[in-house]
Amino acid sequence: MMMLPWRVSGARLHLPRDLEIAYSIGRMGAVTIADTSALWFGSPHTCRVGFGRLVRLGLLRSFPRTDPLMPAWFTLTKRGLEWTAEQAGCEERELKSMDSIRRVNLLALSMRNRLWTSLVLASRRHPSIRIGCFQPEWELRPQLPGHLHVVPDAMVSLVGHEANIEYRLGWALEMDNATERAAVWKAKATQYADLRSTGHLYGMADWRLLAAVPSLRRAHSVAAVIAAGGAGAFSFVGLAASLEGGHAFDQVLWPSLVLAKAPAAPPTTSLINGFGKPISEADQRGRSTVDRGIPLETGAITP
Repeated sequence: MMMLPWRVSGARLHLPRDLEIAYSIGRMGAVTIADTSALWFGSPHTCRVGFGRLVRLGLLRSFPRTDPLMPAWFTLTKRGLEWTAEQAGCEERELKSMDSIRRVNLLALSMRNRLWTSLVLASRRHPSIRIGCFQPEWELRPQLPGHLHVVPDAMVSLVGHEANIEYRLGWALEMDNATERAAVWKAKATQYADLRSTGHLYGMADWRLLAAVPSLRRAHSVAAVIAAGGAGAFSFVGLAASLEGGHAFDQVLWPSLVLAKAPAAPPTTSLINGFGKPISEADQRGRSTVDRGIPLETGAITP
């Protein structure tokens, strides 16, 4: 059995699962049991026992809670991060250990982790589809080129296989918990519209925008603002709860343009619709730079 490079008592290392859990938590930065237990354990109770063992092993630590009824958040310890990177054969910068969560938007982080978990569970049920990459905001921000002025909560690349042909589709994820004003959303939509016509987004050429929102009312308002900002042609809106629990590939998304015009319209698409199929509908094509009246050399809007 592989041993940890520090003294441990009262707990045993279980490989390869402990390494898989540590790596996943390092990629997410910080997690709760409720959001991620389905990735590795049969129940939240079993996950609680497993996380407790990883804490005793010195791989994880939990943050103090001011309210015992609030969920506990876990992150890698510094030495846990170093051990995980060494054993996984990755660079340490690929993982994150958080020192504090006091100023973190925990609601948005929880939403992102639940969607991330759901994507993994959905890909297990669909062997022809896999996650090419999932890059959270903290990993994207250092890559921010000079011509970009927007950082999504995550970038996801989905890879599909059909008749021995590989298709790739990228998604920029915006996790909305109903705290951002309409003006902020409109500015984001305008920036995404500029980027859609001028180049790749964090290395992805074929990408779309997904706004995950908490309620149907919020979905209507966000869709309308996205359409007004010029990004409706390649943007979709979905209820965060409908995308969770392994349902990330279900048909639970609305095209922003459709929902903006018809609030009673049912969801008609999913994250995996459109593999290998170009956008052909006239109102779904992104407007050119000339159509929007934006000079090519100035492109983006100041955030």
